[in-house]
Amino acid sequence: MKKLLLVFVLTLAAFGLAACDTRPVLNILNWGEYINDEVVKNFEDEYGINVKISVADSNELFYSKIKSGTTPFDLVIPSDYMIEKMVEENMLIPLDYAQLPNRENVTYMDGVEQIFDSMTATTLSRTGSTVDYKDYMVPYFWGTFGIIYNNRVNGLKASLEQNGWATYFDATTHFTSARRGMYDVPQMAYAAAMLYRNDNPNSYSTTLLSQVRQDLTAANFMEWGDDMLKRNIESNNLDMAFTYTGDYLDRAYIQIEEGKSLSEVQALFDIYIPENTLVFIDAMVIPNTAKHVDRAHMFINYLLDPEVVALNSEVVGYATALEEAYDIIVSYVDSTDHFKKNWALANLTYYNKDREGNFYPMTTLSPTAIDSITSMVQQVLTK
Repeated sequence: MKKLLLVFVLTLAAFGLAACDTRPVLNILNWGEYINDEVVKNFEDEYGINVKISVADSNELFYSKIKSGTTPFDLVIPSDYMIEKMVEENMLIPLDYAQLPNRENVTYMDGVEQIFDSMTATTLSRTGSTVDYKDYMVPYFWGTFGIIYNNRVNGLKASLEQNGWATYFDATTHFTSARRGMYDVPQMAYAAAMLYRNDNPNSYSTTLLSQVRQDLTAANFMEWGDDMLKRNIESNNLDMAFTYTGDYLDRAYIQIEEGKSLSEVQALFDIYIPENTLVFIDAMVIPNTAKHVDRAHMFINYLLDPEVVALNSEVVGYATALEEAYDIIVSYVDSTDHFKKNWALANLTYYNKDREGNFYPMTTLSPTAIDSITSMVQQVLTK
């Protein structure tokens, strides 16, 4: 959901201040539409700091921008597997927890803790080194992946709940005429097919690559994309797609803001989250090229305040990393405010903190493996 009026007002205010702003600067590199402008303004007002946010649209771009050192970002918010790579290449500085007193008062969600454990385990397996990633990163948002589906297709929901991944991948058996879409990141497509096979999505071999190619080809995907997948399912132009749970909620929240209830949205399109699925975490880290490390810690500490995190979550469809912020959000389930009530229901439904499952964050694969997976996906696309 986007609070467009607030964004417009804040943009005008920022434009007016740009020419004469003499406040200390904090340079942040973030994803697009991934922060509540109200949170930024409140931080600026409280600390007298001018926050400048630049945008990257892929983890690879985060990496290249930091590696080049052209702009000395003080704080960046990449995803788990890229953070692994950055740590291995000594691109990040350890956090000073003495400057993060709010950390002592919050608890990370179980799914977040599983991701930390998995990152440490995969790094140990790959490099033989033990890394505690909490030394370098503080969670920003996290979430699961699932299969967005068109609930106007009779029987599709029941089939997904009964057959899981097979309904999505086995186009010769389940809903042969269904219009299927796949997220257009090769490693994610590979991982999804591995989960369909009940294999670890971070395992790689030439044999597995060949099997995945068969699965991706047999699924007969009519569309490979990103944001358009969720929009096309919402508009009844696609029937299933593998993508972020937050992508579904982004569209759901827009419809809720327009007056629909969560159940009315679900009747049109919904998301099935398999028990074994990918998860991700985007986290705040400080590059070793940062010029204002203390200010970066101030911002991280600010984003460890549950009230601030809950406010930030109002405009981002992904899951809060803090149990205390989650509790604030779901406390609105009995609210008379239409949006907050349905927002709480959505979190209880899709991000329930008691939900159990086999969660797999993607890990860094070797450049050779990534090249082979990318080449394989291109071959599937051109068949």
